[in-house]
Amino acid sequence: MSNKTALAILLLVGITPTIAPAQNLCPASTTGERLICLVPQVLGPNGLVLPAGPAQFQNNFAGNSLAPLNSAIARQSVFLPLASPSSGITYSWDPSAKTFAPTTDSFGPIYGERSETIGKYRLFLGLNYQYFAFSSMDGTSLKRLPEVFTQPDLTITVNGVSENCSTTGVTGSNVGDCAFIRDVVTVDNRVDLKIHQVTAFMTFGLANRIDVSVAIPIQNIHMSIASNATIVDNSSSGVHAFLCAQGTCLQQTFFSASRASGIGDITLRMKGTAWKGERAGLAIGADVRLPTGDSLNFLGSGAVGVKPFVVWSYRARVSPHFGAGFEANGSSRVAGDITTGSKERLPGQFTYAAGADVWLNKRITAAFDLVGQLVLQGQQVNVTKFTELGACLQTPPTPCAGPTFAPPNKDDNLAPTTASFNVINASAGVKMKLVSALMLTGNVVFKTNDNGLRAKVIPMGELSYTF
Repeated sequence: MSNKTALAILLLVGITPTIAPAQNLCPASTTGERLICLVPQVLGPNGLVLPAGPAQFQNNFAGNSLAPLNSAIARQSVFLPLASPSSGITYSWDPSAKTFAPTTDSFGPIYGERSETIGKYRLFLGLNYQYFAFSSMDGTSLKRLPEVFTQPDLTITVNGVSENCSTTGVTGSNVGDCAFIRDVVTVDNRVDLKIHQVTAFMTFGLANRIDVSVAIPIQNIHMSIASNATIVDNSSSGVHAFLCAQGTCLQQTFFSASRASGIGDITLRMKGTAWKGERAGLAIGADVRLPTGDSLNFLGSGAVGVKPFVVWSYRARVSPHFGAGFEANGSSRVAGDITTGSKERLPGQFTYAAGADVWLNKRITAAFDLVGQLVLQGQQVNVTKFTELGACLQTPPTPCAGPTFAPPNKDDNLAPTTASFNVINASAGVKMKLVSALMLTGNVVFKTNDNGLRAKVIPMGELSYTF
Protein backbone atom coordinates (compact mmCIF):
# COMPACT_ATOMS: atom_id res chain seq x y z
CA MET A 1 0.00 0.00 0.00
CA SER A 2 1.43 3.39 -0.96
CA ASN A 3 1.90 6.20 1.52
CA LYS A 4 -0.69 8.28 -0.35
CA THR A 5 -3.25 5.48 -0.14
CA ALA A 6 -2.65 5.01 3.58
CA LEU A 7 -2.96 8.75 4.12
CA ALA A 8 -6.25 8.83 2.21
CA ILE A 9 -7.66 6.00 4.34
CA LEU A 10 -6.64 7.77 7.54
CA LEU A 11 -8.25 10.99 6.39
CA LEU A 12 -11.46 9.15 5.48
CA VAL A 13 -11.60 7.48 8.87
CA GLY A 14 -10.88 10.76 10.57
CA ILE A 15 -13.65 12.73 8.87
CA THR A 16 -16.32 10.03 8.90
CA PRO A 17 -17.68 10.96 12.37
CA THR A 18 -17.71 14.59 11.33
CA ILE A 19 -19.87 14.08 8.25
CA ALA A 20 -22.21 11.56 9.87
CA PRO A 21 -25.75 12.90 9.96
CA ALA A 22 -27.14 14.19 13.24
CA GLN A 23 -29.65 11.91 14.95
CA ASN A 24 -32.74 12.45 17.06
CA LEU A 25 -31.65 12.38 20.71
CA CYS A 26 -35.13 11.27 21.80
CA PRO A 27 -36.57 9.07 19.01
CA ALA A 28 -40.32 8.51 19.12
CA SER A 29 -39.90 4.76 18.72
CA THR A 30 -38.29 4.37 22.13
CA THR A 31 -38.65 5.79 25.61
CA GLY A 32 -35.32 7.35 26.53
CA GLU A 33 -33.81 7.35 30.01
CA ARG A 34 -32.00 10.68 29.53
CA LEU A 35 -33.46 13.59 31.45
CA ILE A 36 -33.51 15.69 28.29
CA CYS A 37 -36.02 13.20 26.83
CA LEU A 38 -38.34 13.20 29.84
CA VAL A 39 -40.46 16.17 28.75
CA PRO A 40 -40.86 15.46 25.02
CA GLN A 41 -41.67 11.79 25.62
CA VAL A 42 -44.01 12.17 28.60
CA LEU A 43 -47.13 11.66 26.48
CA GLY A 44 -46.03 8.20 25.32
CA PRO A 45 -43.29 6.86 23.06
CA ASN A 46 -45.00 8.38 20.02
CA GLY A 47 -46.10 11.65 21.54
CA LEU A 48 -49.77 12.32 22.16
CA VAL A 49 -51.24 8.85 21.64
CA LEU A 50 -54.91 8.56 20.69
CA PRO A 51 -55.40 4.79 20.27
CA ALA A 52 -59.19 4.84 19.96
CA GLY A 53 -61.05 5.56 16.71
CA PRO A 54 -60.10 5.21 13.04
CA ALA A 55 -56.37 4.93 12.36
CA GLN A 56 -56.43 8.01 10.13
CA PHE A 57 -57.26 10.20 13.12
CA GLN A 58 -54.60 8.85 15.48
CA ASN A 59 -51.34 10.62 16.43
CA ASN A 60 -52.18 13.60 14.24
CA PHE A 61 -52.24 16.24 16.94
CA ALA A 62 -49.48 18.82 16.74
CA GLY A 63 -48.20 21.11 19.45
CA ASN A 64 -44.85 22.52 20.48
CA SER A 65 -44.19 19.23 22.36
CA LEU A 66 -43.22 21.40 25.33
CA ALA A 67 -40.10 22.28 23.33
CA PRO A 68 -39.67 25.75 24.86
CA LEU A 69 -39.93 24.35 28.38
CA ASN A 70 -37.52 21.51 27.66
CA SER A 71 -34.98 23.82 26.01
CA ALA A 72 -35.17 26.40 28.78
CA ILE A 73 -34.71 23.76 31.50
CA ALA A 74 -31.80 22.20 29.62
CA ARG A 75 -30.02 25.51 29.10
CA GLN A 76 -30.62 27.06 32.50
CA SER A 77 -30.25 24.10 34.85
CA VAL A 78 -26.55 23.76 33.99
CA PHE A 79 -25.63 27.30 35.09
CA LEU A 80 -26.09 26.85 38.82
CA PRO A 81 -24.47 29.41 41.14
CA LEU A 82 -21.23 28.35 42.81
CA ALA A 83 -19.77 29.80 45.98
CA SER A 84 -16.45 31.61 45.69
CA PRO A 85 -13.39 29.30 45.89
CA SER A 86 -11.51 31.98 47.86
CA SER A 87 -10.09 31.02 51.22
CA GLY A 88 -11.57 32.65 54.28
CA ILE A 89 -8.09 32.98 55.73
CA THR A 90 -5.46 34.72 53.64
CA TYR A 91 -1.73 35.14 54.29
CA SER A 92 0.44 38.21 53.75
CA TRP A 93 4.16 38.86 54.16
CA ASP A 94 5.20 40.08 57.62
CA PRO A 95 8.52 41.97 57.19
CA SER A 96 9.33 41.99 60.90
CA ALA A 97 8.85 38.23 61.29
CA LYS A 98 10.12 37.58 57.73
CA THR A 99 7.36 35.08 57.10
CA PHE A 100 3.81 34.84 55.78
CA ALA A 101 1.29 35.38 58.56
CA PRO A 102 -2.52 35.02 58.52
CA THR A 103 -4.40 38.27 58.18
CA THR A 104 -6.45 39.30 61.18
CA ASP A 105 -9.50 40.82 59.52
CA SER A 106 -12.66 39.66 57.72
CA PHE A 107 -12.97 36.13 56.34
CA GLY A 108 -14.29 37.58 53.07
CA PRO A 109 -17.42 37.11 50.94
CA ILE A 110 -19.26 33.86 50.18
CA TYR A 111 -20.78 34.26 46.71
CA GLY A 112 -18.88 37.43 45.88
CA GLU A 113 -15.14 37.79 45.41
CA ARG A 114 -12.28 39.86 46.87
CA SER A 115 -9.01 41.02 45.38
CA GLU A 116 -6.71 39.33 47.93
CA THR A 117 -5.14 36.00 47.05
CA ILE A 118 -4.52 33.14 49.47
CA GLY A 119 -0.76 33.64 49.81
CA LYS A 120 2.30 31.98 48.37
CA TYR A 121 2.31 28.16 48.61
CA ARG A 122 -0.83 28.14 50.76
CA LEU A 123 -3.54 25.55 50.11
CA PHE A 124 -7.28 25.90 50.65
CA LEU A 125 -9.61 22.87 50.61
CA GLY A 126 -13.38 23.20 50.83
CA LEU A 127 -16.45 21.02 50.50
CA ASN A 128 -19.94 22.48 50.27
CA TYR A 129 -23.50 21.32 49.73
CA GLN A 130 -26.33 23.14 47.95
CA TYR A 131 -29.96 22.15 47.45
CA PHE A 132 -32.07 23.43 44.56
CA ALA A 133 -35.84 22.88 44.54
CA PHE A 134 -36.95 24.70 41.41
CA SER A 135 -40.42 26.20 41.58
CA SER A 136 -40.88 28.47 38.56
CA MET A 137 -39.74 29.24 35.03
CA ASP A 138 -39.82 32.90 33.98
CA GLY A 139 -42.54 33.62 36.53
CA THR A 140 -44.70 30.62 35.58
CA SER A 141 -45.15 27.99 38.28
CA LEU A 142 -43.68 24.59 37.40
CA LYS A 143 -46.77 23.08 39.02
CA ARG A 144 -48.98 24.39 36.22
CA LEU A 145 -47.49 24.58 32.73
CA PRO A 146 -50.25 24.71 30.09
CA GLU A 147 -50.11 23.55 26.47
CA VAL A 148 -52.56 23.18 23.62
CA PHE A 149 -52.31 20.53 20.88
CA THR A 150 -54.26 21.10 17.67
CA GLN A 151 -55.39 18.90 14.78
CA PRO A 152 -53.43 20.08 11.72
CA ASP A 153 -54.91 20.59 8.27
CA LEU A 154 -54.91 17.47 6.12
CA THR A 155 -56.85 15.62 3.42
CA ILE A 156 -58.46 12.42 4.62
CA THR A 157 -61.08 9.95 3.42
CA VAL A 158 -62.89 7.74 5.89
CA ASN A 159 -64.88 4.94 4.25
CA GLY A 160 -68.21 4.35 5.89
CA VAL A 161 -67.65 6.96 8.62
CA SER A 162 -69.66 10.17 8.58
CA GLU A 163 -67.80 13.16 9.94
CA ASN A 164 -70.92 15.14 10.72
CA CYS A 165 -71.32 17.08 7.47
CA SER A 166 -68.49 15.36 5.57
CA THR A 167 -68.77 11.82 4.22
CA THR A 168 -65.97 11.88 1.67
CA GLY A 169 -63.21 13.71 3.49
CA VAL A 170 -61.99 16.92 5.03
CA THR A 171 -59.73 19.24 3.06
CA GLY A 172 -57.89 22.32 4.26
CA SER A 173 -58.78 24.16 7.42
CA ASN A 174 -62.51 23.45 6.92
CA VAL A 175 -63.44 25.87 9.68
CA GLY A 176 -66.95 26.28 8.31
CA ASP A 177 -68.08 22.70 8.88
CA CYS A 178 -68.56 20.54 11.94
CA ALA A 179 -65.28 18.74 11.27
CA PHE A 180 -62.86 16.93 13.55
CA ILE A 181 -60.28 19.65 12.89
CA ARG A 182 -62.08 21.77 15.50
CA ASP A 183 -60.93 19.44 18.28
CA VAL A 184 -58.01 20.35 20.53
CA VAL A 185 -56.20 18.66 23.39
CA THR A 186 -55.39 20.83 26.40
CA VAL A 187 -52.59 19.61 28.64
CA ASP A 188 -51.80 20.76 32.18
CA ASN A 189 -48.25 19.80 33.14
CA ARG A 190 -46.52 19.65 36.49
CA VAL A 191 -42.73 19.45 36.59
CA ASP A 192 -40.74 18.61 39.72
CA LEU A 193 -37.00 19.28 39.46
CA LYS A 194 -34.65 18.93 42.42
CA ILE A 195 -30.84 18.99 42.48
CA HIS A 196 -28.48 18.03 45.30
CA GLN A 197 -25.01 19.40 44.62
CA VAL A 198 -21.76 18.73 46.46
CA THR A 199 -18.77 20.79 45.28
CA ALA A 200 -15.13 20.28 46.16
CA PHE A 201 -12.93 23.40 46.01
CA MET A 202 -9.16 23.69 46.00
CA THR A 203 -7.10 26.89 45.81
CA PHE A 204 -3.30 27.04 45.73
CA GLY A 205 -1.08 30.10 45.96
CA LEU A 206 1.45 30.08 43.12
CA ALA A 207 2.94 33.37 44.28
CA ASN A 208 2.19 36.10 46.75
CA ARG A 209 -0.28 37.71 44.33
CA ILE A 210 -1.38 34.78 42.16
CA ASP A 211 -3.48 31.75 43.00
CA VAL A 212 -5.20 29.02 41.02
CA SER A 213 -8.44 27.21 41.87
CA VAL A 214 -10.54 24.27 40.79
CA ALA A 215 -14.22 23.57 41.54
CA ILE A 216 -15.54 20.02 41.02
CA PRO A 217 -19.33 19.65 41.41
CA ILE A 218 -21.03 16.29 41.90
CA GLN A 219 -24.79 16.32 41.40
CA ASN A 220 -27.85 14.16 41.95
CA ILE A 221 -30.86 15.24 39.89
CA HIS A 222 -34.44 14.02 40.19
CA MET A 223 -37.00 15.12 37.63
CA SER A 224 -40.60 14.09 37.07
CA ILE A 225 -43.45 15.35 34.94
CA ALA A 226 -47.16 14.66 35.22
CA SER A 227 -49.42 15.69 32.34
CA ASN A 228 -53.20 15.80 32.59
CA ALA A 229 -54.54 15.77 29.00
CA THR A 230 -58.14 16.59 28.05
CA ILE A 231 -59.66 16.17 24.58
CA VAL A 232 -62.02 19.06 23.81
CA ASP A 233 -64.56 17.58 21.40
CA ASN A 234 -65.59 20.79 19.62
CA SER A 235 -66.64 18.80 16.53
CA SER A 236 -69.13 16.66 18.49
CA SER A 237 -67.85 13.79 16.37
CA GLY A 238 -66.46 11.55 19.10
CA VAL A 239 -63.60 10.60 16.76
CA HIS A 240 -60.80 11.50 19.16
CA ALA A 241 -60.52 9.54 22.39
CA PHE A 242 -58.04 7.97 24.76
CA LEU A 243 -58.08 4.25 25.48
CA CYS A 244 -58.83 3.92 29.18
CA ALA A 245 -59.59 1.06 31.55
CA GLN A 246 -63.34 1.62 31.13
CA GLY A 247 -63.06 1.78 27.33
CA THR A 248 -62.62 5.20 25.80
CA CYS A 249 -62.40 8.52 27.60
CA LEU A 250 -61.65 12.18 26.96
CA GLN A 251 -59.21 12.65 29.82
CA GLN A 252 -56.01 10.86 30.76
CA THR A 253 -52.93 11.48 32.89
CA PHE A 254 -49.41 10.64 31.78
CA PHE A 255 -46.45 10.44 34.15
CA SER A 256 -42.72 9.95 33.78
CA ALA A 257 -39.75 10.33 36.14
CA SER A 258 -36.02 9.73 36.10
CA ARG A 259 -32.82 10.37 38.04
CA ALA A 260 -29.25 11.14 37.10
CA SER A 261 -26.07 11.40 39.16
CA GLY A 262 -22.51 12.23 38.32
CA ILE A 263 -19.81 14.81 38.04
CA GLY A 264 -20.73 18.21 36.64
CA ASP A 265 -18.68 20.73 34.70
CA ILE A 266 -15.29 21.36 36.31
CA THR A 267 -14.27 25.02 36.57
CA LEU A 268 -10.63 26.14 36.59
CA ARG A 269 -9.64 29.62 37.78
CA MET A 270 -6.56 31.82 37.88
CA LYS A 271 -6.64 35.11 39.78
CA GLY A 272 -3.95 37.70 40.33
CA THR A 273 -3.84 40.94 42.32
CA ALA A 274 -3.03 43.60 39.74
CA TRP A 275 -2.89 46.53 42.17
CA LYS A 276 -2.72 46.62 45.93
CA GLY A 277 -3.01 49.69 48.09
CA GLU A 278 -2.92 50.04 51.84
CA ARG A 279 -6.51 48.76 52.12
CA ALA A 280 -7.95 48.55 48.61
CA GLY A 281 -7.01 46.19 45.84
CA LEU A 282 -7.82 45.25 42.27
CA ALA A 283 -7.59 41.73 40.86
CA ILE A 284 -8.09 40.24 37.42
CA GLY A 285 -8.63 36.61 36.54
CA ALA A 286 -10.37 34.10 34.34
CA ASP A 287 -12.59 31.04 34.77
CA VAL A 288 -12.57 28.16 32.29
CA ARG A 289 -15.50 25.75 32.47
CA LEU A 290 -14.81 22.30 31.06
CA PRO A 291 -17.68 20.19 29.62
CA THR A 292 -17.06 17.22 31.91
CA GLY A 293 -20.72 16.72 32.89
CA ASP A 294 -23.30 14.73 30.92
CA SER A 295 -25.28 17.50 29.24
CA LEU A 296 -28.10 15.18 28.13
CA ASN A 297 -28.79 14.46 31.81
CA PHE A 298 -28.55 18.13 32.83
CA LEU A 299 -25.28 17.46 34.65
CA GLY A 300 -23.24 19.74 32.42
CA SER A 301 -23.43 22.37 29.72
CA GLY A 302 -21.86 20.32 26.93
CA ALA A 303 -19.64 23.24 25.91
CA VAL A 304 -16.50 25.06 27.00
CA GLY A 305 -17.06 28.41 28.73
CA VAL A 306 -14.49 31.15 29.32
CA LYS A 307 -15.10 34.04 31.71
CA PRO A 308 -12.52 36.80 32.28
CA PHE A 309 -13.38 38.92 35.32
CA VAL A 310 -12.24 41.86 37.43
CA VAL A 311 -12.62 42.33 41.21
CA TRP A 312 -12.27 45.37 43.46
CA SER A 313 -12.40 45.18 47.25
CA TYR A 314 -11.60 47.27 50.34
CA ARG A 315 -10.42 45.97 53.73
CA ALA A 316 -12.11 47.41 56.79
CA ARG A 317 -14.49 46.44 59.57
CA VAL A 318 -17.12 46.56 56.84
CA SER A 319 -15.42 45.45 53.63
CA PRO A 320 -17.22 46.30 50.37
CA HIS A 321 -16.43 44.39 47.19
CA PHE A 322 -17.51 44.36 43.57
CA GLY A 323 -16.84 41.92 40.74
CA ALA A 324 -17.89 41.62 37.10
CA GLY A 325 -17.11 39.32 34.20
CA PHE A 326 -18.31 38.14 30.84
CA GLU A 327 -18.79 34.47 30.00
CA ALA A 328 -18.54 33.29 26.39
CA ASN A 329 -19.79 29.78 25.67
CA GLY A 330 -19.33 27.26 22.91
CA SER A 331 -21.94 25.18 21.11
CA SER A 332 -23.89 22.41 22.82
CA ARG A 333 -26.61 19.91 22.01
CA VAL A 334 -28.73 21.15 24.92
CA ALA A 335 -29.02 24.49 23.12
CA GLY A 336 -29.85 22.88 19.78
CA ASP A 337 -32.75 20.89 18.39
CA ILE A 338 -33.02 17.54 20.17
CA THR A 339 -35.03 16.10 17.26
CA THR A 340 -31.95 16.39 15.01
CA GLY A 341 -29.16 16.30 17.60
CA SER A 342 -27.82 19.59 16.24
CA LYS A 343 -25.73 22.02 18.28
CA GLU A 344 -26.20 25.71 18.90
CA ARG A 345 -24.16 28.22 20.85
CA LEU A 346 -25.13 28.63 24.49
CA PRO A 347 -26.00 32.25 25.31
CA GLY A 348 -23.25 34.44 26.69
CA GLN A 349 -23.78 36.13 30.00
CA PHE A 350 -22.51 39.15 31.87
CA THR A 351 -22.07 38.24 35.55
CA TYR A 352 -21.75 40.62 38.47
CA ALA A 353 -21.73 40.60 42.26
CA ALA A 354 -21.66 43.45 44.76
CA GLY A 355 -21.83 43.37 48.51
CA ALA A 356 -19.94 43.60 51.77
CA ASP A 357 -18.58 41.31 54.45
CA VAL A 358 -18.73 42.48 58.06
CA TRP A 359 -16.09 41.51 60.60
CA LEU A 360 -18.22 40.82 63.70
CA ASN A 361 -15.37 39.45 65.84
CA LYS A 362 -12.22 37.37 65.49
CA ARG A 363 -14.21 34.22 64.79
CA ILE A 364 -17.30 35.37 62.87
CA THR A 365 -17.83 37.27 59.62
CA ALA A 366 -21.21 38.02 58.07
CA ALA A 367 -21.42 38.36 54.29
CA PHE A 368 -24.09 39.92 52.06
CA ASP A 369 -24.19 39.99 48.27
CA LEU A 370 -26.36 40.81 45.31
CA VAL A 371 -25.46 38.33 42.56
CA GLY A 372 -26.70 38.66 39.00
CA GLN A 373 -26.49 37.24 35.50
CA LEU A 374 -27.47 39.19 32.39
CA VAL A 375 -28.18 36.39 29.90
CA LEU A 376 -27.80 37.59 26.32
CA GLN A 377 -30.46 36.38 23.91
CA GLY A 378 -31.48 33.41 25.99
CA GLN A 379 -34.61 31.32 25.56
CA GLN A 380 -37.54 31.87 27.89
CA VAL A 381 -41.15 30.75 28.09
CA ASN A 382 -44.27 32.79 28.65
CA VAL A 383 -47.98 32.03 28.83
CA THR A 384 -50.11 33.25 25.93
CA LYS A 385 -53.76 32.70 24.96
CA PHE A 386 -54.82 30.19 22.30
CA THR A 387 -58.27 30.68 20.76
CA GLU A 388 -60.08 27.46 19.86
CA LEU A 389 -62.47 27.06 16.93
CA GLY A 390 -65.96 27.33 18.42
CA ALA A 391 -67.74 24.13 19.34
CA CYS A 392 -70.27 22.86 16.78
CA LEU A 393 -73.85 23.31 17.96
CA GLN A 394 -75.37 21.05 15.26
CA THR A 395 -75.55 17.29 15.33
CA PRO A 396 -76.41 14.86 12.51
CA PRO A 397 -78.70 14.64 10.62
CA THR A 398 -78.94 18.46 10.68
CA PRO A 399 -78.06 19.76 7.20
CA CYS A 400 -74.62 21.24 6.72
CA ALA A 401 -75.84 24.54 5.41
CA GLY A 402 -75.30 27.40 7.80
CA PRO A 403 -73.87 25.56 10.83
CA THR A 404 -73.82 27.44 14.14
CA PHE A 405 -70.97 27.46 16.65
CA ALA A 406 -70.52 28.32 20.29
CA PRO A 407 -68.27 31.23 21.31
CA PRO A 408 -64.66 29.98 21.16
CA ASN A 409 -62.81 29.07 24.34
CA LYS A 410 -59.45 30.66 25.10
CA ASP A 411 -56.77 28.43 26.61
CA ASP A 412 -53.46 29.18 28.30
CA ASN A 413 -50.53 27.99 26.20
CA LEU A 414 -46.75 28.06 26.66
CA ALA A 415 -44.86 29.91 23.95
CA PRO A 416 -41.13 30.42 23.45
CA THR A 417 -39.42 33.77 23.26
CA THR A 418 -35.81 34.84 22.84
CA ALA A 419 -34.56 37.91 24.69
CA SER A 420 -31.88 39.17 27.05
CA PHE A 421 -32.88 38.94 30.69
CA ASN A 422 -31.50 39.44 34.20
CA VAL A 423 -31.38 36.72 36.85
CA ILE A 424 -30.84 38.38 40.24
CA ASN A 425 -30.33 36.71 43.63
CA ALA A 426 -29.57 38.00 47.11
CA SER A 427 -27.14 36.12 49.33
CA ALA A 428 -26.73 36.27 53.11
CA GLY A 429 -24.50 34.08 55.24
CA VAL A 430 -21.97 33.66 58.03
CA LYS A 431 -18.40 32.36 58.16
CA MET A 432 -17.28 30.96 61.52
CA LYS A 433 -13.74 29.98 62.50
CA LEU A 434 -13.96 26.79 64.52
CA VAL A 435 -10.41 25.78 65.46
CA SER A 436 -7.08 26.73 63.89
CA ALA A 437 -7.81 27.28 60.16
CA LEU A 438 -10.98 25.14 60.08
CA MET A 439 -13.99 27.18 59.00
CA LEU A 440 -17.74 26.55 58.82
CA THR A 441 -19.91 28.53 56.40
CA GLY A 442 -23.68 28.77 56.23
CA ASN A 443 -25.54 30.73 53.57
CA VAL A 444 -28.95 31.22 51.96
CA VAL A 445 -29.63 32.56 48.46
CA PHE A 446 -32.99 34.22 47.76
CA LYS A 447 -34.44 35.02 44.36
CA THR A 448 -35.28 38.70 43.85
CA ASN A 449 -36.91 38.47 40.42
CA ASP A 450 -38.68 35.84 38.32
CA ASN A 451 -36.53 35.50 35.20
CA GLY A 452 -35.03 32.10 34.43
CA LEU A 453 -35.39 28.71 36.08
CA ARG A 454 -35.70 29.61 39.75
CA ALA A 455 -35.76 28.19 43.25
CA LYS A 456 -37.22 30.42 45.93
CA VAL A 457 -34.43 29.62 48.41
CA ILE A 458 -31.06 27.88 47.95
CA PRO A 459 -29.43 26.77 51.22
CA MET A 460 -25.69 26.09 51.37
CA GLY A 461 -23.29 24.73 53.96
CA GLU A 462 -19.50 24.45 53.67
CA LEU A 463 -16.56 23.14 55.65
CA SER A 464 -13.08 24.34 54.68
CA TYR A 465 -9.47 24.31 55.85
CA THR A 466 -6.45 26.39 54.89
CA PHE A 467 -2.93 24.97 55.20
